[in-house]
Amino acid sequence: MHRSEILGRMGLHLPMSRQVRVIVSSDVKNEADDQFAVLHQLMTPIFDVRGVVAAHFESKAPGTCTTMEKSYQELLLLMEAAGMEDVPMLRGCLGPLENEEDTPASEGVDFIIREALREDSRPLYITVQGALTDVAAALNRCPEIAGRMTVVWIGGGVYPQGGKEFNLAQDLYAARVVFGSKVALWQIPLTAYCTVEVTMAELARKVRPCGAPGRYLYEEIEAYNLSEADPYPLRKGENWNLGDSPVVAALLQCDWRGNFHLGHAPYIRDDFTYRENPEGKLIRIYDSVDVRFLLEDFFAKLALCYGEGTSSKGGCN
Repeated sequence: MHRSEILGRMGLHLPMSRQVRVIVSSDVKNEADDQFAVLHQLMTPIFDVRGVVAAHFESKAPGTCTTMEKSYQELLLLMEAAGMEDVPMLRGCLGPLENEEDTPASEGVDFIIREALREDSRPLYITVQGALTDVAAALNRCPEIAGRMTVVWIGGGVYPQGGKEFNLAQDLYAARVVFGSKVALWQIPLTAYCTVEVTMAELARKVRPCGAPGRYLYEEIEAYNLSEADPYPLRKGENWNLGDSPVVAALLQCDWRGNFHLGHAPYIRDDFTYRENPEGKLIRIYDSVDVRFLLEDFFAKLALCYGEGTSSKGGCN
């Protein structure tokens, strides 16, 4: 099936002029929550998702250059479950930048550049749920795209001090490139994204009954919790954090809600702490996320798109 057919089940008709273009970048096989954020974006009619870039998470397997491919293969499985196999899936860079001037090539890098340079009056957002590698590589290869897009990034430590945080640690050089460039940046740091907590009971009730994608999302988290290969099981046995999903809230919520502030982009030290940089560009820094707004939107869209008559466990409520 095509994405448009799935979205048609919601009965929401939006003119193209109200849409925004979105490119998703995700280290989707890193844990088990990126899948929720990717599917949420694909189920959002106001988002014209141009493509999804598979990102690396090499800090878990340094030097192997295998993690991006794992993310890519996971995206294919997710799209098969979701019935949206017409959405372009692209391979990103194999690993982090070697330095701040590095210009590695990848399908994802080329796609970002092409889409940013394409003539289209609708704004372009790059939602990054992992390392900033592909965005930084695109900026290094083609600096003129900086004024043609906005980067929405899940990552970075607590303000004002900063500190080591998973997505930032994946590629420090890439973060420095993006923070130091002219590209518009919305940062959703640890303090904001860590608030999107769910329990397995909640997911079993509201996600698992929703057809093939609902079962897939639930079983991925369940399998992740039982795996001994990963050092990050469910935090206390039956709760998890959908920490990548706030990219959706950032683009859907009204800007007057007061849940972010503007600040100068800091310089990020080698130990991942922030150094004040009065000369840095102004960036949007999110202080909070409306968790009710975000999760209820996801649950409702999942039910509308996949809930009716698609599960032997009954309807999706």
